[in-house]
Amino acid sequence: MTMTRFLQVGMAAAAAAAITFGAQAADMPVYKAATPAVPPSLSWTGFYLGINAGGSIGTDTTRQTATFSSTALGVNGLLDSSGRYNPTGWVAGGQIGFNWQASAFVFGLEADWQWSLQQDSRNSCTPAATIAFFGAGANGFGYCLSGEQKITNIGTARARAGLDRNGTWWYVTGGLAWGTVKENDSFAGSANTTIFPAVLQPGPLLPGAASFSTTRMGWTVGAGVETMIAGGWSAKLEYLYVDLGSISNTLPIPINPAFGPAFTTGGVAIATNTSRVTDNILRFGLNYRF
Repeated sequence: MTMTRFLQVGMAAAAAAAITFGAQAADMPVYKAATPAVPPSLSWTGFYLGINAGGSIGTDTTRQTATFSSTALGVNGLLDSSGRYNPTGWVAGGQIGFNWQASAFVFGLEADWQWSLQQDSRNSCTPAATIAFFGAGANGFGYCLSGEQKITNIGTARARAGLDRNGTWWYVTGGLAWGTVKENDSFAGSANTTIFPAVLQPGPLLPGAASFSTTRMGWTVGAGVETMIAGGWSAKLEYLYVDLGSISNTLPIPINPAFGPAFTTGGVAIATNTSRVTDNILRFGLNYRF
């Protein structure tokens, strides 16, 4: 068989095979790729319960003062000092709320309550032998006012609003806040022992102490992010700034009767601790929607 004849036979066989395969392929069933399953719609709408924990630090501006007055001696300032409380500690509690979602916009209402272990203290003192008291110049009297501030619980009722991005909700928040603030104040005087004998110690004013507790209403603003995990669970990270307004506590100071009528007649001595209570809370939370 010549090469030409071989090529002709080969080409004819290939053509016949192609025709046969094409006929068979035409009779074969046609299969389409399966359409991917569509995941159920992610929605924030519904009620939820949750827990939270984190830390908080206060930035409380404070002023500590003490005054004495009597009929004979008039009004006299003992000390006047401004400073800051920074009550710091852990917070932990729970929250309940409802969310509503329309397209990518999510709006919610939430109420929460936390135990707080925040506390701080500060002292204001006037050193003995340098204070001008009763107009007599340096007379050897000194005074200290000590305060310890604790924030024992904080609650809020807030709105949350923001945008959802594939199951992650970025939001801002704001509303009402309340908290219980406790304060322990103490006052102590001192007198120069070279000038004043033991019977006149510790000076014209005796030590005093008192404890105070008050619940204040205020406001809060903040921001956070919450992301869906699985099965109705979601986790969040949130920052809140809380302002509970001003608190003023007044401590009565006993007068030393050994200093006689000039001090005791119409004598009144008080120490006052005034603070503007603000707080910065950073916390993690875990919610379950149902």
